[in-house]
Amino acid sequence: MERRFVLFLTLSMLVLLANAWWSIRNLPKQPPVDPNAAAQVDEAAGAGDASAAGAENDADGQNADENGDDAQPGVDADGGDDENKDQDAADLAPEDRQQLQYLTLGSVDPDSPYRMLVTFTNQGAGVRRIELASPRYLDLHDLQEKIGYLGQLELQPVKGGLQVGVVGTGTPAEQAGLQAGDIITAAGAKELQPVATTTEFAKAIRAKPRQEVTLEFTRDGQQKTATATLARAPLNVIRPESENAALWMDAPPPAYPEPPSFLVTLAQEGNENLQGVQQQQLQQAAAQGLPAPAPPAELPGVDLRSGNWRVVEQTDEAVSFERRLPQRGLIVTKRYRLAEKLAAAGEGPIDPDAPAYHLMLEVSLRNEGDEPRNVAYQLDGANGMPVEGWWYATKVSRAGGVSLREVAIRHFQAKAPEVLPSATIATGDAEPLEGGSLAWAGTDAQYFSVCLIPQKTDPEEQWLERVEGILLSPKPKARSAEGKYANVTSRFTSLVETVPAGQSLTHEYEVFAGPKRPELLEQYVPAGSKPHSLAELAYYGWFGAIAKVMLAVLHFFYGFVGNYGVAIIMLTVLVRGLMFPISRSQVKSMVKMQELKPEMDKLKEKYKGDQQKQAQAMQELYRKHGVNPLAGCLPMFLQLPVFIGLYRGLAVDIELRQAPLFGNLTRWCSNLAAPDMFLDWSGFMPDAVNNGQTFIVGLGPYLNILPLITMALFMLQQKLFMPEPANEQAALQQKMMKYMMLVMGLLFYKVPSGLCLYFIASSLWGIAERKLFPPPTAATAGVAAGDSGPVSDRNGGRAERDRSGKRAEGSRDRKRSKGKKRR
Repeated sequence: MERRFVLFLTLSMLVLLANAWWSIRNLPKQPPVDPNAAAQVDEAAGAGDASAAGAENDADGQNADENGDDAQPGVDADGGDDENKDQDAADLAPEDRQQLQYLTLGSVDPDSPYRMLVTFTNQGAGVRRIELASPRYLDLHDLQEKIGYLGQLELQPVKGGLQVGVVGTGTPAEQAGLQAGDIITAAGAKELQPVATTTEFAKAIRAKPRQEVTLEFTRDGQQKTATATLARAPLNVIRPESENAALWMDAPPPAYPEPPSFLVTLAQEGNENLQGVQQQQLQQAAAQGLPAPAPPAELPGVDLRSGNWRVVEQTDEAVSFERRLPQRGLIVTKRYRLAEKLAAAGEGPIDPDAPAYHLMLEVSLRNEGDEPRNVAYQLDGANGMPVEGWWYATKVSRAGGVSLREVAIRHFQAKAPEVLPSATIATGDAEPLEGGSLAWAGTDAQYFSVCLIPQKTDPEEQWLERVEGILLSPKPKARSAEGKYANVTSRFTSLVETVPAGQSLTHEYEVFAGPKRPELLEQYVPAGSKPHSLAELAYYGWFGAIAKVMLAVLHFFYGFVGNYGVAIIMLTVLVRGLMFPISRSQVKSMVKMQELKPEMDKLKEKYKGDQQKQAQAMQELYRKHGVNPLAGCLPMFLQLPVFIGLYRGLAVDIELRQAPLFGNLTRWCSNLAAPDMFLDWSGFMPDAVNNGQTFIVGLGPYLNILPLITMALFMLQQKLFMPEPANEQAALQQKMMKYMMLVMGLLFYKVPSGLCLYFIASSLWGIAERKLFPPPTAATAGVAAGDSGPVSDRNGGRAERDRSGKRAEGSRDRKRSKGKKRR
């Protein structure tokens, strides 16, 4: 056995050595390359590694390589030197050799002139990330887990460490002195650890906000050290979708699709369009017996989505990208300009609802040919919107359903916005909207939205042929909850227009990316038409009017106490105080019903075989004594609109998101619009419980105690105030009510903690009201003892029997005394 093993190892080594010798012998000879060019090639290779995660598919990265990233100056395709050919190639399409770049506009510093930090990538000239600067809008996951924020650095592995792709203004990384191009070699919150991957780096700097981390890096060959103080993570209105998928997946696949937002391509050029290309592909596949291919992303030879554009402008306020298509005689330009916060008349405090949550996007197609050209473009909206509360959240939608992201489309001619839920788009059941003049369209989440508003002066002016919702993430499995989280976006296809030689087709869009505050949204008005403003995004459902009243009262109380939890308790006191006369009337009605029980039993026995006469006799009895058997249900029905209004308000109002009960000292009740999340039990609970989607048992990854307290108080009220059952049927009904309470507890388990707080306060009020104000007696309840024979309840009946017994006993004593006298 040992001899065979040694022989196997020897033969294996010989085969490996022979293969290595043959490979070295047949390596192609490399042309001489100057050191600067070699450095550029190495940098481009590192950029290609980073861009692979953000590409739509592996082919995108291959296209970038084929565009000339590996080409060497002064070397032609045959490997010979030809300066003229090299110069011609450089002049033909210089952007073909553009390396991957990241750029930023704005800042995350709340005191800066901007409300957001926007990170751009020249791959597709798209937006990779938008972070809001206001501390009112923080990342809920990082806030609850107490994870500190250094900044989004777009790190890419290189020799010796991780190269920084970008450093945003106002981030802790920028304040520590880190710069784009630095190579981080080691990092740590407690002790320095060498880092070679982004996973290692994230583990090394994992610490709480306000804690310090040390960074060791090289810059221009010199070793440097910096210390950064971590901050609380800002909310990302747009971010790579893999970061969202990591919330509900153990680990997203390596090639998870996460294209940048606002990608543009040609929908038609000349007589060639995407629909025609798709038809040709379908015909070829059918002729070869192959399955139908996916719709083409771009026209043949066009790489506007996947190619690296050339940066032609970069200032503090704007950035411009350009991509030349010499084979089609076109130059495509995209220009972004970020809005600034402005105070009234240039002085004084800045209005928090000033319309500065936007950037302007200009798309231009310039005809560089000698003849007019028919052109149309295709523009995608935002993707990677936040999926907060993926295991508990319910978005109030015009379309119903449970999707957390939707595509909202508003035409001037329509009565209301058209809403396409992510689950509907994912199944392919969402139909595109053809024609009409678009007011706005975009991707809508629970508390935030990103919408594009065409900048036109006439509402009747029509730019677009079609607007639709498209799926960007992998198609969800059948009958799964994945459609609830699907990454969707809007897609705009422009009308075909003839562009004369030397002129351009230019359209400008206002891109709103911010919170759904009604006072803010109503200031974004398309074409001067206020009825079509973005305020329609704040949708409260059927009980919208009641929800708005409830929220107005909550905000009023909050202005005095500065805590929305206390404001909810004050709202409860107000509601129950106004309902006090009705609740007392309910108690009186219950007492009267108990007093009338013997009479009701007699009527049931008397008309046992005739249900109609029995009902008539009962109604006559109720009328005679002024009793309403349904009076006990009135307080419950009156509170129902309050309950629904508060529930809708918690699910829509941005002010209640991130509103804590006890401040930021603890994760428990740190967000009144979410469950209280007392304890993380995901480590020892099965997936069926942790996923939050399994029917009944999908409770989520946290133990919530406020719903348990709410149900316990409900059952306590039932035990204290429910009258003793008069018969077996009533006993069975009360037992069923107890079981219903348990089922309600499971269904109630994931409701917002603010709603539980309302019910807890309401239950405590009800218990205190019954204890401090006992039920009235028979006399005060207004039921005369002689109205209809003997009337008694549990206490009154016992007293009547006691009095009757005493009278009978006195009568017997008198008879005995008379007998003794006779004797």
